[in-house]
Amino acid sequence: MKRKWASCSQTGRLTFDTELLRQPAGFRAEVIVHELLHLKVPNHGPLFKALLKAYLGEKN
Repeated sequence: MKRKWASCSQTGRLTFDTELLRQPAGFRAEVIVHELLHLKVPNHGPLFKALLKAYLGEKN
């Protein structure tokens, strides 16, 4: 298993593993939303988790 599907640099550059394109659309959306949120919230604290839940629903 890969270490990560995507990353967001400190300068705001988003990088995605090309294998993500072979994954189900729902999973791709989760990864993309996760990384886009990092442009505003750099950590996985309460605000990040609340925004992720707001965009993706209860399962996150």
